[in-house]
Amino acid sequence: MSGDKLSTRRSRGLTFKLKLALFVRSLSLQASWNHERMQNLGLLTVMLPWARTQRRNLNQDRVFCRRYYEFFNTNPYLANFVIGGLVRLEEDRAAARDNGATLSPGTTTMFRDSLGRAFASLGDQLFWLGIRPAMAMAICLLGLHGQMLAVLGLVGIFAVGQLILRWRSLDRGYRLGFDLVDVLQHRHWHRGIAIAERSGMVLTGMTAGTYLAMVTRPGVPVHDGLLWFGILAGLGLPMILRRRLPGEMLILVALGLALLLGFAVFVSGG
Repeated sequence: MSGDKLSTRRSRGLTFKLKLALFVRSLSLQASWNHERMQNLGLLTVMLPWARTQRRNLNQDRVFCRRYYEFFNTNPYLANFVIGGLVRLEEDRAAARDNGATLSPGTTTMFRDSLGRAFASLGDQLFWLGIRPAMAMAICLLGLHGQMLAVLGLVGIFAVGQLILRWRSLDRGYRLGFDLVDVLQHRHWHRGIAIAERSGMVLTGMTAGTYLAMVTRPGVPVHDGLLWFGILAGLGLPMILRRRLPGEMLILVALGLALLLGFAVFVSGG
């Protein structure tokens, strides 16, 4: 592929057929997860549709497969940023080869490993420690109130939202290439993490308040418990954690909450 053709294609982005193939395969990135090299087989499987668009060359195909057989691990929801960037690097490598030049073998490894770790850290904070715990508490809260349709709607919104993110991030990673580092510096990531974590705390307090109100005062509205436990968890807990109280104090607080919950269960059983 010549440099002019490559530049023209990059300005248009990935073709729909290739993008769809990459997207579908990326959904099973963790299907072959292993302790030794984690998502390496999944990444190789995702990259194969691009390899099939190139002229067949046994030696080059072996080198390509060996390059993606190495260790790889990142957050699956943000992995397509890295995958799109890797497709761009492979096209750069193919263009350089057609023009009689070479691209350093370590370039792909450096890009894959550095950005893979960066998006792993970002995604773990945003999804594993933020959005998913908040969603779990929201589902529990809605379930306690018998809002099954709302539960299904919340799960559906998350499912559709993460699919849209995966689809759009492929093009974003492809267009940016090495400039993908700039995406990590956007403030909206850390703002989203803070909002998700705080929402999880508030929803945890509201769920605890709802449960206590339901077991201690059957048939009585639970709005008071919702309000006070929501304020306690959403506002008081972050302040306590910021002050880094001694572990003994946190144990006493946890013991008090355990006794309170135990009393509530005893009352409800009696």
